[in-house]
Amino acid sequence: MNLKCTGFLTAIAVSAVMAQNETPAAEVAAPAATPAPVEQAAPAPAAPIAEQATHTEDKFSQVEKELAPENLFSEPTAVRGEDAAKPVVKETTKKFVYRPVYSPSEVETSGAPVKTIYVTEKPSPETIDTDELRGLIPLKFTFGLQGFIGNEFLSGDNGRYEYDSYSGLTWNVGAFALIPLDEYNMAIKTGVMFEHDKVSNSFGYNVDGKYGEYRATFNQYRISIPLLLSLKGARSNLHFDVGLQPSFAVSDNFKLKSSERTSKFDMMDKDYRSAIDWSIVVGFGIRANRYIGFDARFCWGLNNQYDDFPSSVWGGVNNLSSKAVSVGATFYAL
Repeated sequence: MNLKCTGFLTAIAVSAVMAQNETPAAEVAAPAATPAPVEQAAPAPAAPIAEQATHTEDKFSQVEKELAPENLFSEPTAVRGEDAAKPVVKETTKKFVYRPVYSPSEVETSGAPVKTIYVTEKPSPETIDTDELRGLIPLKFTFGLQGFIGNEFLSGDNGRYEYDSYSGLTWNVGAFALIPLDEYNMAIKTGVMFEHDKVSNSFGYNVDGKYGEYRATFNQYRISIPLLLSLKGARSNLHFDVGLQPSFAVSDNFKLKSSERTSKFDMMDKDYRSAIDWSIVVGFGIRANRYIGFDARFCWGLNNQYDDFPSSVWGGVNNLSSKAVSVGATFYAL
């Protein structure tokens, strides 16, 4: 009985001690369960992340600064002598333009040489357009000056079973305009030309056993208006011209000289000269560069220049038409 009472009292005492120890622990743990401290503690790990991002950003900024043009292409520093620790002084400032390159390594070349194409936002002396890349030469409106020099021929049947022919120097100068009809191949070429021809020939005669020589000379001035169709290839600066040219006579003097006398006639005043001459013009040329070109032309006269000249004075004037071959230079304003 005593043993049972003793054991029971011992159990009660132990329970009382344990209950006393658990009560403060519960009171201390209760405030820790509130959510406020948890929210305040969450940002704690962010400090290393922000520090790491800042460090990464600084790293890339440093690399970008090292790759900047002023640093990539900076002048070298001296490594020997008294100025070994001093930078070399820059005498000039270099400017660089970033130009993107489009797929230079992905183009199939089949062994052919490759040229890298640089693309810029603003035109520069090195800029080329799409036509140049394709090898095309477009036609553009332009105007300028032209000059030709060559040989002129007056010839025809004088009705006496003979064929008269006169030859000499011809030159003409004037202005022209080129008006494109399409982008690359066709254009109208027209203008105004001032022309001068001086042709002559000598003829021997025998009258009653007396020998002599006649020399006939034509001195002509006229204004011509070529109306030409100019053709060329899309990739060529060589052009071919064909068309019609009316010429308006301004002055025409005929001189017949012999050992005995000299006769002069104003063919315009005497109305022996037709007012308009018509010719077919065929020519070709090449534009050497933006401002200069070279041309060659052949003009074939279609009408008789002289009618009703007195055959008693000189029979070798009627039924004459002109032909001319000339070369010249062209100066483009645009």
